[in-house]
Amino acid sequence: MLATYNAGQLKEIGYYADDAITFYQNRPPIIGKDARYEFLKSDLENNTNVISFETKEVFVSHDGNMVVEVGYYKVTDSTKTPINTGNYMSLFEKRDGKYVCLRDMSASDGLTE
Repeated sequence: MLATYNAGQLKEIGYYADDAITFYQNRPPIIGKDARYEFLKSDLENNTNVISFETKEVFVSHDGNMVVEVGYYKVTDSTKTPINTGNYMSLFEKRDGKYVCLRDMSASDGLTE
């Protein structure tokens, strides 16, 4: 997903379920895969920043149908200077043999310029 996002190929992101909800700071929840696509499209059109993720923990349910991922993200500008960092948590469910993200949220560490 990361390379697809950074390359601006949003239609290729299959990461989210159709009924996914994303929670960001200082904005209402983004509800649904189509709304998520529109948000990302708008975000990419307005900047050249690059985001990276580092998974810190993964928790798998006993039956293997649910997974929670906890990690760290960093956004850098065109000079590779960090402009935002923080943490994220994503909940996945196995549907039709494939894990899709149902819910995710992020929290900035406060590093913004």
